[in-house]
Amino acid sequence: MSDRTYSLRLFFAIQPDSSARQSLAALATDVARGTGGRAPRAENLHLTLAFLGEVPHADLANVEAIGALSAAVTGPFVITLDRVGLFRDAGIASIAPSETPAGLARIVEALRQALQAAALRVERRDFRPHVTLARRCTRPLTGAAIAPIEWQVDTLTLIASQTLPEGPRYRELASWRLSGK
Repeated sequence: MSDRTYSLRLFFAIQPDSSARQSLAALATDVARGTGGRAPRAENLHLTLAFLGEVPHADLANVEAIGALSAAVTGPFVITLDRVGLFRDAGIASIAPSETPAGLARIVEALRQALQAAALRVERRDFRPHVTLARRCTRPLTGAAIAPIEWQVDTLTLIASQTLPEGPRYRELASWRLSGK
């Protein structure tokens, strides 16, 4: 297969630090148990900033340049996830911030502008940051309030996704420190 026909299923994301990942994994297990859903593997927990879909391998360098430029629009910031909810139509339980950090909004806007300028896929709907806790939920989400989960965001990541029968497999292709320059 040549480079011209080979493609990767890509997305830009932020990934939780180890402490936040542990808290999110424990919460995901509880939410999945309560909703009859399936929790993602701990190593797959992330917050998607821009989903690109299938991208030809030949465009990878351009996508990486977009990531580097977008990581430069803000310095590190803290995100606080404090609202658990259910996308009923999709059967997906998630956790989201009550307020979107300004740094996160800047990165998403930079990604969207650069992707559009490069004629790559750009999400049309409003950005609603969330981390998926469980998929295929069959029961309503119930329970007490959760303790907020915070993480220090200092890196933007480009991830390749492969859908397998046992669930998605993610592979980090590149990452950039948030520099605010």
